[in-house]
Amino acid sequence: MQTATAERYLDLYQRFVDGSGIGAPVEVSLEELADTLYCSTRNVKLVLRKMEEDGWIDWLPGRGRGNRSRLVFRTDRDSLLLDVAKKMALRGDYKQAFEMIHAYGEGTNVKERFTEWLDLHFGYRTETPDGKRQVDTLRLPVHTPIHTLDPAEVYSAFDGHLVRQLFDRLVQYDAASCRVMPALAHAWEKNGDATVWQFHLRKGVRFHHGRELTADDVIFTLDRLREGKSHSWVLRTLVKAEALGSRTVRIELNKPNRIFHRFMCSAAVSILPRDLVEQDEARFWRCPVGTGPFMATEWTMDRFVMAAHTDYFMGRAHVDGVVIAFMPEEHGGCSQRSWEKLVSDHEVSETSPEEEWQTVETLWQGCTLLTWNLMKEGPQRSMAFRRAIDALIDRNAMIRDLGDDRMYPARGFRPDESMPNWNDESEPERALALLREAGYDGTPVTLFARGVHVEDAEWIGKQCAKYGVNIRVRRIDKSTAEKHDFSDADAILYGIKFAEDDVCEIETYEQAGSYLKENLDPELQRWAREMIDLALDAPNADERRVFLERIERRLREEAHVMFLIHKKVNTSFQPGIRGVTMGPLGWIDFKNVWVQSAD
Repeated sequence: MQTATAERYLDLYQRFVDGSGIGAPVEVSLEELADTLYCSTRNVKLVLRKMEEDGWIDWLPGRGRGNRSRLVFRTDRDSLLLDVAKKMALRGDYKQAFEMIHAYGEGTNVKERFTEWLDLHFGYRTETPDGKRQVDTLRLPVHTPIHTLDPAEVYSAFDGHLVRQLFDRLVQYDAASCRVMPALAHAWEKNGDATVWQFHLRKGVRFHHGRELTADDVIFTLDRLREGKSHSWVLRTLVKAEALGSRTVRIELNKPNRIFHRFMCSAAVSILPRDLVEQDEARFWRCPVGTGPFMATEWTMDRFVMAAHTDYFMGRAHVDGVVIAFMPEEHGGCSQRSWEKLVSDHEVSETSPEEEWQTVETLWQGCTLLTWNLMKEGPQRSMAFRRAIDALIDRNAMIRDLGDDRMYPARGFRPDESMPNWNDESEPERALALLREAGYDGTPVTLFARGVHVEDAEWIGKQCAKYGVNIRVRRIDKSTAEKHDFSDADAILYGIKFAEDDVCEIETYEQAGSYLKENLDPELQRWAREMIDLALDAPNADERRVFLERIERRLREEAHVMFLIHKKVNTSFQPGIRGVTMGPLGWIDFKNVWVQSAD
């Protein structure tokens, strides 16, 4: 069945079928049909002939002057529309399928029926596309778009997770053991003051296009990263990086960094193939090539497709492919299954999985928070005003009122053992005194939020309105989020999640475009950088934490940041799926997933 012909049938049906339904003759003229289909009468005849051949209509042309033609519709609109949408989805054209249902399915239950079918389409399935070889494919719908797969420019957790599927880093951080483990480098060492590091590459690691990784690729990646990228902060103390032969990289820093190997675990330092990037960088990022467990095979507006890298040096993935389907926002409320939770889509509200599904519950290694824009004129420039808003917010009340995945009040970036016992309460009298001290006169304060955080922002706005504080919530749309332009915001409410420990915390203060960094005044930024340099020179983790906690404490005490809520992540998955482990960014590790057969 041709989609174009089906669309024309639906156009005619929408125009000419009234309450009489299918099977009843409708008097029409060729001119009316041509006007509906925006084509010539000659083309109308060709279209009608094809519809007759498919058994969709009966066409009874009028004979003689004054005798009108008659058109009999034989195919039910809803069934045809559902069938066309299914075929589009099977081709991967999910967006087009929803657009067609939106155009022709108003007042019907086609969308609900299509969504129910789509639930069965997603998940882990074994297929035989060529009739011979079995292929295990994991299909997952997400409401989160891919903004970029360039490791040097990645902002979102979703993008970072996909980067980790396609690329590898010199080393990797194991959160369970709190150790740096080998990856592309099998060994490394540093000098006494941690200003010179050497990494030794494995033999035989190959990029997806077949060429072996060399030290030259590492040098190219580091040189590219240090120049004007969002994550150039990782290498801000780099003096030079040089290759000592084909498999050893020497890195010299201008300041001590005793956890530089943990910096090299960052997704931002994913190693790129020099030859392909230099050949045509724009083309490269349309289908990037790395050394990771999966290789990109297709990237369209509707989906992102990855195939297993069969020669992956750390062991082949169990699945043969992963299809990420980009769902329109309106799809979220229809699904009866929680497919979004299989990949922990943080843009979607918490939903309950089906009873027979299994669930892995983890606690976010991060929090939701509100940062004040000190680079913009407004009430938020006053410390007394910021402290007043903090005093008005009862985080336990927010958790009770909004529920879902909100678990504990936050006093800092990370959850700790004292959270369940902290009874946060609002202090209205203190808040009102602080508002008077700040000289607040009712000036509106604009609070930006996106996705699931809008509900939190609106709750805060309502609480503040009770005490005369005018907070206007503005939802961040997709285009604004992609540009990272929030200069109009007086404050931003968002969620932060740490993939690794101290390095991600440092990233929050140093990454270009970070909400927190961009909102701090220059003096505070300089001071924070001084504390970070002292932390990196600290001889052990405890002393390093002293300096990092000093930054966090000042942010809290001067109310530059309002820490809000620690959340949980419930990752639900089908019975039979095994190997479900959470990656550092809160998404399942696709490489380890497999399905236990029924027998």
